[in-house]
Amino acid sequence: MRRCAVFLLSISLSTPWCLYAREADTLSAARVVAVKALPVVRAAEEMKLEGKADVPAQLSDVLQVFTGVQVKDYGGVGGLKTVNVRSLGSEHIGIFLDGIQIDNAQNMQVDLGRFQADGFSSVALYNGQKTRRLQTAKEYASGAAVHLETARPALPDKVVGRVKMRAGSFDTVNPSLSCSAGLGPVALSVCGDFLYSSGRYDFPCFGQTLVRENGDIRSLRLESRLFGNVRGGEWRLHAYAYGSERGFPGPVIRRAAGFPFSAERQSDQDFFVQGGWVQEWNGAYSTSLKLKYANNYTHYATHAEKNPMAFPYDLWYRQQSVYASLAQSYVISDPWSVDLSTDVQWNALDSDVGMFAEPRRTAFTGALSTRYVLDRFRVAAHLIYQGTWDVYKNLEAGAWTRENRYRDAWMPSLSLFWAPLRNFEIDAFVKRSYRLPSFNDLYYRLVGNSDLRPELALQTGADLRYALTSGPWRFDARISPYYNRVSDKILAIPTTSQFRWTMLNIGIVDIFGLDVRLTAAWAAGDWSASATTRYSLQRAMDHSTPGSSVWGNQIPYIPVHSGSIDLSLGWRKWRLHAGSVFTGERWSRTANIPDYRVAPWSVTDLSLSKTFSFPALRGRSTVPELSLGVVCRNIFDRHYEIVQGYPMPGFNASLSIEFNW
Repeated sequence: MRRCAVFLLSISLSTPWCLYAREADTLSAARVVAVKALPVVRAAEEMKLEGKADVPAQLSDVLQVFTGVQVKDYGGVGGLKTVNVRSLGSEHIGIFLDGIQIDNAQNMQVDLGRFQADGFSSVALYNGQKTRRLQTAKEYASGAAVHLETARPALPDKVVGRVKMRAGSFDTVNPSLSCSAGLGPVALSVCGDFLYSSGRYDFPCFGQTLVRENGDIRSLRLESRLFGNVRGGEWRLHAYAYGSERGFPGPVIRRAAGFPFSAERQSDQDFFVQGGWVQEWNGAYSTSLKLKYANNYTHYATHAEKNPMAFPYDLWYRQQSVYASLAQSYVISDPWSVDLSTDVQWNALDSDVGMFAEPRRTAFTGALSTRYVLDRFRVAAHLIYQGTWDVYKNLEAGAWTRENRYRDAWMPSLSLFWAPLRNFEIDAFVKRSYRLPSFNDLYYRLVGNSDLRPELALQTGADLRYALTSGPWRFDARISPYYNRVSDKILAIPTTSQFRWTMLNIGIVDIFGLDVRLTAAWAAGDWSASATTRYSLQRAMDHSTPGSSVWGNQIPYIPVHSGSIDLSLGWRKWRLHAGSVFTGERWSRTANIPDYRVAPWSVTDLSLSKTFSFPALRGRSTVPELSLGVVCRNIFDRHYEIVQGYPMPGFNASLSIEFNW
């Protein structure tokens, strides 16, 4: 298998010169563009954020309403927020920023609370994979994927900017600033935001009302993006720095009087720089090169001097990652194209924990794909290979150091699209996905389980879409049945802290589901209105041991029923939005007994915004605008928990003012 990885890598490195030496194809340029543009499988959910005045504050707020998505939220502005799609688990979901995966040093779960939603032009969810040309191999290999896109500003010789301030409940203050400038073929964008919140809110506890303590956060995010054009292609460079210091309030359990619930603190210093270059060499051959370096530092302390009940821990972890991807696409004959993508990534995890394993992992991922794209019928087939080499400094670190240090897997997939009628479309996919336990799963203190086995999933799904436009009305309907079988599913269950988890395998999990989305929209003159209803049915059952007490039980934190309703009304530059999210009962353990039952919950939010234009201040065709908005969350003051023991806030509100020029 190692020879296979080396062989695929050598093909990847040699292919550009072989293909570029070939004579240019005489295919029509218009038909080649058609091959590139049409997707085989469309996004399951997508939200355009660019230019919207009422963009949610955090990325987790956007994903929360997507069908089939559960966002685990541990409470408050600074609480950990992770995403789970169709019961696959947070670690099985790839979060991609401009096509490059975001890695995180804590539990390999991307904390969505670290990203402001208004920093992206669009957010899209794919339950299988994007199946577009010039993807990275890791995009093909992910079980499901959330794609975050940043827009390149169209700024010929001018400067535009935005100043925004959010303030609200829990002493929350969130100023942000962004600015973009263009000079010929080069554009520069810089942005930053600061967030402070005390995280203090009331919640009921054993017949009394208490205040959530130690949930404060201070964070600073700085980003810069540089875009440029070269003949027949374009490039971009993105630098990101994030620092935070926050408290972990801990789960609510009965404790002795006078003792705090938690005094745990965590600070993070994350940095990455990534870049990409896409080049059209001739009418048939294109390449995409992407590079990234990431350095994530985490410091965790329990501060036993403040809470005598806590174990005395003062630990730091540093994870470094180097990543490179080369994707190549060749149009054999319109509409048939072939892609070869090869990724190499090196990861290292260091810590001051005594006898720490200090693991190093080198991973190779290769994807060979082919696409046949017509207007009404499209098909794509993919074959993905992944091989990893693990090296440890401390050979007493556990089972993974005693076994073969090289592991690999083949992951084939097939995607289809068919439009039998003008307004009716069907797409379907079947794929095999695979994930190794991360270093964090294996070796984090009070988290790691060095006996974890790799997770293997078989995924199948289909989308049936119907769309109709009649005068000012537009109707969309989508029904999506799916089935996933996951072997050795890796399950992360929080213990007494958001930092300390229990990692374990569940032998076999069968997941049967159905997602439904209905949308109606109307627009006439100055008025517009829309309504969207989403519903998700998920039966994620433990089928590991026939006859056991948990056979057929729902796995932890997966609701059987969930859904959302969104209503919006617009008049000129006024916009009113109401949204409600519902999640049915769940269990915090595989044993579905009353002690582990997490009650169903629903919350309703309201927002109102108004945009003012100032044509008199127009400069170089840009009209300055001022937007004012108010958001009221949980307007009925419901008390609920998404994760057992972590109460969520009741009614809260925020105000925002934004000036664009």
